[in-house]
Amino acid sequence: MRVVYWAKLALARALITERLKSLDGVDLVVANTLPELLAALPGAQALILYDAPHSEAEVVVKALADPTSTVRWMHFITAGREGFESAGLPKNIAITYAAGAVSPAVAEHAMAMLLAIGRRVPDMLIQQAERKWDRAIGLKAFSLEGLTMLLVGFGHIGRELVPRAKAFGMKVNCVSRSATPEPMLDKVYALNDLHEALNTADVIVIAIALTEQTHQMMGFKEFAACKKGSVLINIARGGIVDQVALREALESGQLAGAGIDVTDPEPLPADDQLWNAPNLLLSPHYGGGGSPESLRRLADGTVENLQRLMQGVPLHNIVVT
Repeated sequence: MRVVYWAKLALARALITERLKSLDGVDLVVANTLPELLAALPGAQALILYDAPHSEAEVVVKALADPTSTVRWMHFITAGREGFESAGLPKNIAITYAAGAVSPAVAEHAMAMLLAIGRRVPDMLIQQAERKWDRAIGLKAFSLEGLTMLLVGFGHIGRELVPRAKAFGMKVNCVSRSATPEPMLDKVYALNDLHEALNTADVIVIAIALTEQTHQMMGFKEFAACKKGSVLINIARGGIVDQVALREALESGQLAGAGIDVTDPEPLPADDQLWNAPNLLLSPHYGGGGSPESLRRLADGTVENLQRLMQGVPLHNIVVT
């Protein structure tokens, strides 16, 4: 079977390439660029790839829609597929994705940002650089014990966050599309009750997928509904948060702090005013990195589904188009 791997990102690239090359019956072509990918597609049955910007995704989707295309399976190594979904995922191809593979690392990153804000780590570093000993920064510190975390979204990342938050003595509520009660959660709200839920939370963690419904769902009205002095953590997608509203909420003190691993656009332009927002921690979208276990899960999921395709048995983690 001819398999094309569009290895445009470093995420798990070496391990996935090694594992795919070791499979019997696989003719692997590793494409690093879009032209290389397009040149390799004729005669291929499988395409393994990462998400891409809309303009690139559109070119790939057009090639797959060609009547001569033989590709019958696409597997996304990234959890997100926004670029391809905006271009229109092919309807005649089985599509799967790496469900939850990096969720533990992302949950850990969310807790790291929250702890850094609560224990005033940025202020510590400033004082350390100035060789200054001032215990007054401790007056602004807070502990997680006894606080309420609100998860906006309850997918793989949300499920990984619950035990981590509860280990610090937090109460964990959730807003979800299904509003289905969960034993591990203290309370579940429907999306329509977002404002009510926000008003009960000391910490809000955005962990929901970006869709037309969730685009900029955290705006001026939502930040006004938050408990004053609460903290926002966004480890989902930048487009879910109105960044102008976020900046104003930080400047006014409505939010005591925010930690974001994602922005809209990415990378955040150097002249964007969000850089100047007070009490903001901004990491360049690497929350899922740093875990060998995540890389192993990404490779395992890719190889297992390819083997299932070759054996003609149902695939795991199918994307509904």
